[in-house]
Amino acid sequence: MVATMAGIFIGIFLLFINTDIAVRAAAAVLVGIVGTLSFVRHSVYFVSDQVRMGWRQDHPEFQIEVGYANLTLGIWALVAAAAGWILVCGVMLAAYGTYLLCALLLHLSQAREHDGLHDPELRSRAIKSVFSTGFFVVFLFGFALVAFARAGVVPFVQL
Repeated sequence: MVATMAGIFIGIFLLFINTDIAVRAAAAVLVGIVGTLSFVRHSVYFVSDQVRMGWRQDHPEFQIEVGYANLTLGIWALVAAAAGWILVCGVMLAAYGTYLLCALLLHLSQAREHDGLHDPELRSRAIKSVFSTGFFVVFLFGFALVAFARAGVVPFVQL
């Protein structure tokens, strides 16, 4: 959460200084660092992550796989940001935004289920996740749009 808020702040701040650097910073922090931290959370510390989410699994392979997906996006976002590939930064921001939008829809369905989350604490966590993930997705897509405009992919928007 801290990395996400820092990435959003840095990205918005840098938009007023240099759009390309803002996009690279947003990709590096919002996808690169957040994705790598998500990998650690989901794959390395999966037991505590299961407790946090209220899951009980004997086979955490799916959760570890989700961590690997986060790491994959994170590494390529860091490479794109370091290399200055604005279009690839935009693609990574859009890809992570789409990935988290799908997670948001899952959290939304969980928050709406009356039978699925009997534990009020887990239900409350699902509802909070809907808002925080939704906020994050909006900024990921926003920075992706800026990157696409800078790369000339969105011709009607000139930045």
